[in-house]
Amino acid sequence: MTETPTPTGPVRTALTAVGLTVLAIVVSTLVGVVFLVPSLALGLDVATTLGLLLLTAAGQLGFLLFGFVYARRRGLRIPVRAPTAREAGFALAGTLFALVLATALSVLLAALDLVPGSVIEESGSIDPNFFLGVAILSVLIVAPAEEYLFRGVIQGRLRETFGPVGAVVGSSLLFGSVHLTNYTGSVPQVVAGALLIAGTGAVLGALYEWTDNLTVPIVTHAVYNVVLAGTAYLTTTAA
Repeated sequence: MTETPTPTGPVRTALTAVGLTVLAIVVSTLVGVVFLVPSLALGLDVATTLGLLLLTAAGQLGFLLFGFVYARRRGLRIPVRAPTAREAGFALAGTLFALVLATALSVLLAALDLVPGSVIEESGSIDPNFFLGVAILSVLIVAPAEEYLFRGVIQGRLRETFGPVGAVVGSSLLFGSVHLTNYTGSVPQVVAGALLIAGTGAVLGALYEWTDNLTVPIVTHAVYNVVLAGTAYLTTTAA
């Protein structure tokens, strides 16, 4: 049964968005546990590259399932269609802008001595093939799942009360918050890393608002991750 969306106050909407993020993390963790138990019983070492990648895929599947169920019950309209030539241009421009923005923010963090450690880079330094796996997962599940949840569901929910700009800002900050565990270091460094991710999320959110097509930020997100993972792979193997 689909519920008809009704306007709510700003505080309630903000708390709902935070609650959705927390619940999505819980569901993602539970799906990971459901995967983990039989995997351990079958002798799969989740500390290996394959194990880590499969666990990541399971968690992302949890994001997607949670987002889909909520969208259906809330009656959220989440347009997903083949991009037009103009939308493909937006995706390309968005990818380039996100990469330039991430590079500029990384330089700024380095100047402020706020560069955090990266869990993904640590895993890739042990086995560079991990980067290739991340690139593949980004296309198959990570980009679709995270964009559906954070741009489609959470940004869509925030838009009902705060409008497009407020929705982009709010969803981007929540998007950055779920990546806190991707980083290591001092608290300021970890927060700085999450804010960098939030900056990328803002680009993705703006693309969604401009095109009204979730496929555009999905493609941008996937290509962005593939470029970063591919660069990390080449850098690590060339060392």
